[in-house]
Amino acid sequence: MSLSLSARLSSALLTAALALGACGGSSQQAATPTPAPAAAADPTCPVEVPGTSVSVEDTSTGAAMVFVTTGDVAELRKRVTAMAAKHNAHHGAMGALPDGTGGGGEHAGHDMGAMPGGGAHAGHDMGGGHAGHDMSGMHGGGGGGMIMMHSKAEAADIEGGIKATFTVAPADVAKIQAELRMHAQHLAAGTCAMKHS
Repeated sequence: MSLSLSARLSSALLTAALALGACGGSSQQAATPTPAPAAAADPTCPVEVPGTSVSVEDTSTGAAMVFVTTGDVAELRKRVTAMAAKHNAHHGAMGALPDGTGGGGEHAGHDMGAMPGGGAHAGHDMGGGHAGHDMSGMHGGGGGGMIMMHSKAEAADIEGGIKATFTVAPADVAKIQAELRMHAQHLAAGTCAMKHS
């Protein structure tokens, strides 16, 4: 009888251990973060063309973002050309685009550096909102655009890529140069999604 009691006790302990193990296993599984599925590639983002890098060149009337790739040059050019067209459509809706001579100057509320607490992005519709904006708004998705400074964009093919030159009013040249450098730094991560808090 004591053997039977011992066997039953062992069986009960084994059952309890298995139950605890199962609970512990599922609890542990819930605590372990599951890798998020890879974000779908953005078909409008220039730096998501494999092998693409971006740099900034200053000009006398603004600055240029220079995109070069070891990958699909035609695809890169298509994306940057579309980006420039979208930029011009968005900024053109606000008034005459700058020509570098003082025509089409900056718009109130569009130069975010001049706004209280502004910084480069605050208060501007980026296509992805204010708290977590997404640079894809410039490329094909939302209504905003990643370049805040009122400017005119022109895309021109270069060897191995394309250059998007942004022209601003004379008073805004240093501002667009700083803004494009900031964007190029973010784009160096290989994505147009820019999440800021």
